[in-house]
Amino acid sequence: MLSGLDFTLYDLALSTTYIPSLRKVYCVIYGCSTAQMKAIEKRIWAAGDCTDHPLLLTGILAELEREKLVNMAEDLVDQFTLGSDVLENKSWDPNSPKMQQYLAICLQSRGLADQIRAVKRQIFKLIAETEMLERQWKQDSTSDSSCQDSGKQRRLIGTGQRIKERLQDIMNEYDDKTDECKMMANNLSLAMQSASNKNAKQDSVTNIRIAKANTIIALETKRESAQMRSIALLTMIYLPMSCVASIFSTSLFNWRPSEGEAVVSDYIWVLFVLSVGLTVITVLAWHFTTNREKKREDKRSQSFDINLDDMV
Repeated sequence: MLSGLDFTLYDLALSTTYIPSLRKVYCVIYGCSTAQMKAIEKRIWAAGDCTDHPLLLTGILAELEREKLVNMAEDLVDQFTLGSDVLENKSWDPNSPKMQQYLAICLQSRGLADQIRAVKRQIFKLIAETEMLERQWKQDSTSDSSCQDSGKQRRLIGTGQRIKERLQDIMNEYDDKTDECKMMANNLSLAMQSASNKNAKQDSVTNIRIAKANTIIALETKRESAQMRSIALLTMIYLPMSCVASIFSTSLFNWRPSEGEAVVSDYIWVLFVLSVGLTVITVLAWHFTTNREKKREDKRSQSFDINLDDMV
């Protein structure tokens, strides 16, 4: 498995000089590995009498670049296909190691597609150079009376046409590999969109359940509120009557006094003092208790406050 793609690995540089009068090509290739040197030598020997074409070495380098990029693309497609079971699961975690590796493959495919497009732009220039040389040699062949030189120029023209055809084939293959890279990115995007829609559907179901629960709670609260209003109404009706009955049932009042006895006891002031004192104590206790709870709630609410400056 590839941990990452290095597009600069085994990059080659070519410096070439063509002397038309001698029909000689002098080239220096930089950055060759041993395997690449052998591949270049093999292709030069296979070229036969076409080695005097000024763009032969450039075409060979295009072939080596094609092999590198095509192998990278095929490796990515193989990894993508082997890891496609991650997206076929009913539930998958984007943070899982397999999914992270799968995302890395898709990101590498985008980078590879960009690299292929950059190489294609250079091949376009190479094809334009081939066509320019072909036009020049055709003009020279018509003006040159030497049969030998005319034959060499026709051979160079034929070699240039084969190089151009091969470059066009390479570009077509690059188009296929670019489509494969796009396919990997599109499949991942589709899978992530499907997963997002599934999560949104689950969230919608959860929200519906929460709404139903809130509706039930609201109805229960409404029923309890009605019951509390009923209790408060009964309290307002019976409490004054109970208070009056309890006062007049005490011995402070003598409703049938004998001669010389008072109707109201001299200790009636005790009732008022105790009533006022107990009322004051009750009100103060309620006041301090509610204030204490209010302070606790304020502290709790402040603990949930988010400082936006700390988040920046």
